[in-house]
Amino acid sequence: MNWSGTNSFLYFVAIFILFINPFGIHSYKILSHNESEPGYQVHQILTNHDGTSVIYLTKPINETCNEPSIDFRIIRPDGAVDITKVHHPIPDFNFCLKPNNLSLHIKLFGNMQDNVIILYENSTNINSASFYALLVNARTGNVISNTFLSLVSTINGTLSFSGDILPHINEEYGFLFWSFITETKIRWIYFSKPDSDGNFKPINSNQFELLNPLDRFNIFAAIDGTFGLVTSNYNTNASIQLQPNVDLINPTEPMFGLYITFIKPSEDAVDGPFLLYQTAIPTLRIVFQCNSIYTTMGYFCILNMNEVQPKEESKNYLIKITFQNTGSVIDVEKFSNLELYTELYNNLSETTIFESLYHGGFLVLYSKNSENNHKTVQAIILDNNGFYNNTLDFPKNLEASNYLAMPGFRDSNFIIAQQENEYTWKVYSEEYPKFVYYDNDYDSPYIQSTFPLINSIISLSTTNINISYKLPITLSTNNISIYQHNNENPILRQSVPGSSLSLSHSADNQTLILNVLESTFNQPNAKYYIVIDDNFVQDWETNQPLLGLESNIWTFNTTDDRDIFAEDAIGRFSLTTEGTEYYEGLSTYDQKRFLSQLRVDLAKSIPIDINRLDNIKFYKFDQSQRPPKILLSLLIKSTRNSNERNVDRIIKDLNILIKEKDITPISWFNTTMFLDANFGFQKNRNLFDEYKFYLVGIAIGIIILGLSYFYAKRRHPKGKNIMVFKISLIIMDFILDILFVLNNGRNVPQLFIPSIIFCSIPIAANSIMSMIIILKEITRNESFYNWFKLNTNIAALFTILASADLEVLDTLSSQVGGIKLFNAPMSEKTQLYIFWGSLVGLFIEDIPQFIIQIFYVKFTVTYDFIPFLTLLTSSIVLTINIISRLYHIIIVHLHTKKRISVMILPIDQKMTFDSDIENGLTVPQAAKVYYRHSM
Repeated sequence: MNWSGTNSFLYFVAIFILFINPFGIHSYKILSHNESEPGYQVHQILTNHDGTSVIYLTKPINETCNEPSIDFRIIRPDGAVDITKVHHPIPDFNFCLKPNNLSLHIKLFGNMQDNVIILYENSTNINSASFYALLVNARTGNVISNTFLSLVSTINGTLSFSGDILPHINEEYGFLFWSFITETKIRWIYFSKPDSDGNFKPINSNQFELLNPLDRFNIFAAIDGTFGLVTSNYNTNASIQLQPNVDLINPTEPMFGLYITFIKPSEDAVDGPFLLYQTAIPTLRIVFQCNSIYTTMGYFCILNMNEVQPKEESKNYLIKITFQNTGSVIDVEKFSNLELYTELYNNLSETTIFESLYHGGFLVLYSKNSENNHKTVQAIILDNNGFYNNTLDFPKNLEASNYLAMPGFRDSNFIIAQQENEYTWKVYSEEYPKFVYYDNDYDSPYIQSTFPLINSIISLSTTNINISYKLPITLSTNNISIYQHNNENPILRQSVPGSSLSLSHSADNQTLILNVLESTFNQPNAKYYIVIDDNFVQDWETNQPLLGLESNIWTFNTTDDRDIFAEDAIGRFSLTTEGTEYYEGLSTYDQKRFLSQLRVDLAKSIPIDINRLDNIKFYKFDQSQRPPKILLSLLIKSTRNSNERNVDRIIKDLNILIKEKDITPISWFNTTMFLDANFGFQKNRNLFDEYKFYLVGIAIGIIILGLSYFYAKRRHPKGKNIMVFKISLIIMDFILDILFVLNNGRNVPQLFIPSIIFCSIPIAANSIMSMIIILKEITRNESFYNWFKLNTNIAALFTILASADLEVLDTLSSQVGGIKLFNAPMSEKTQLYIFWGSLVGLFIEDIPQFIIQIFYVKFTVTYDFIPFLTLLTSSIVLTINIISRLYHIIIVHLHTKKRISVMILPIDQKMTFDSDIENGLTVPQAAKVYYRHSM
């Protein structure tokens, strides 16, 4: 019974404690780690979004300095601890305390996955002291880059090491560095995120003035990529440019003014300053801190105001100012009821930190004197209205704020380290309370739903995604990016800015639609996720930036589709003009290295096993461009692994990636950025496979012509039946010449005008000559006139066809197939005109057009079917015409020689020959025509 009473009493005490402090019970996750050697102390903690933590350990050698080394302990989410060490020549004084300061020169910053920025100083003498940012991989300890930030200023004859780095909450925006130039002048420089080589580049810079030496100022990272710079002044007779509808209280008395300036990552460096608050109370001492609000749109400043009353105790109160990125003040209100908590309220000072938490509420960090007169860290949680909610139960005797890892953006845990002894340290992890819960899996106050859904499965043919918001939105400047999950090295597949034409929205402006490239979801049975940058969209009414989505939240998988087998194939791609100049400027060795790295980067961009890409080779110069560009060739190897994409799919994807390089990984690498988007990636074409139906049609046509020829020859062997082929070839060559000019003439600009000239002039010349020949034959040859009257239409048709080649007129007297229409009695003189006219055509049409086709082959990369047939027919026509002209000249020569020999024969022989003529042994008319003219 006594035991029962004791338990009842303890139960009552527990209920009473929970009643007076319902949030006072904590559940820490504790990790204990033993070092292999004594003396290490936890100095600084950084947290990553993936749940890992980076701990910087120091080993003191005296009261002011540590050993000059950088030792990391990486705590993985599963509790394992990795040990890494950074090897870089950093001057030893960086590992000592600054003059009149409790902090080391060296300091760590983190807002990038796996990587840490180390701020340090290098001062060999007073004239060359400089700030540097060392970027290292915390997991491996490897140094990625070492960036000069600025010179260290000399103030009052002493080096001023007052400088700091402020990383942005989003690693896409890099960081801001500031340092004192004088006691009242401060320099800031906005640095970009690291490029592909890990180097930070300054985007813009400027200076600002403090009214009094070492006046308080505050810099915070805003959501839209800017940094908010908050400054104040106490001024008398101030002349200040105020916002509209803001009255100056009394410019003749001391006045406090609070101003916000937004530092932007663009050439237009700043926006502001804007007046946020002012007062003319002369005995007011104000300390302020500003930051972003995550649960709603906008920013806030909390002013800790200490009003000293004559003959009375000082009066403290907090004011919260809410404002937008335009500088417009939304609300000014009294904040919190902290005066009810005397211990906290009495310790509010310039070192007090007010931090907005992602899931609502505020973290307040302050320090107080412990029993041994050491400063200890204390922290409380306030709700959204600033009312007390919870006190964090830190380990006892926590004396340095460096031991506390502030919760990162979107993080919900505090990481606290405490030294147990000279060998052992412990890490405590505690989740802070959430004041805002979202009714979906996106952990976002603005996103309602998406397509694809989280953890869904989509087909490889998916070409659009949708995002539905809880409020009307408008597009902004930042990106939405699609990644393929690849263990610790995600692969960027597509990144689209808000200004892209690939984006559209619904009629109510609440659903956003992105057209996705076919090359994006190109890996079967693969995991993808989508990242939405902060300020990718803005509120429709206020234009305030909205928060996006981080990695590994919106995740989904592709279906397990398989490709059919495809053979090896070679493709060609082009360098840009800048890429060509860069490549030609390299040595032979560096050119090989460039092509080797290009192969690696292409494999990452597709992505594909690099062993399926052969070595990239120089192909030739594309002479159709001015200046010419370098063409490269690449063999893509086939695979029988059904889990991998086939060659045809890879060629198609690579073509899309290059043509859309602005939004694909092609623009991210230092090699692939030189690829020509207009050219893309073009497969070496197999004309038979591509035009096999046309080729089969041509073959059938040739067979039909052959059968027609043999039929005509059988019917009338003495006719010029070969004209069946010749007239078909001439007409086909003529049609192809016209099609080439119309379809392909502009492909090589320098050949376009010659193509027109040597196509149109022969047509005009042949047309005029054919009409003259026919008209002369009508007027001078009565037999032809009689034939013409009976066959006017056929004569007109062939006069028109003769514009292609004058030899078409030979068809009229060819007696082909014994057809009476083709038995026109043309005179020998007319036949001679046709011969010489066609000979002229050889030089003004056939030869120039053949030369043009040869140059077209040389100046182009992709060779179409029409140019191929044009070159083929031009070659055949030119060859036949040259050979037939030579044969004609030989025949004419022999005929002339024979006539001369006949003229000098004896009279008896001559009479015998004449008698033979009389007896019918003369050459037939058809034979005479054949004798005089070529086939």
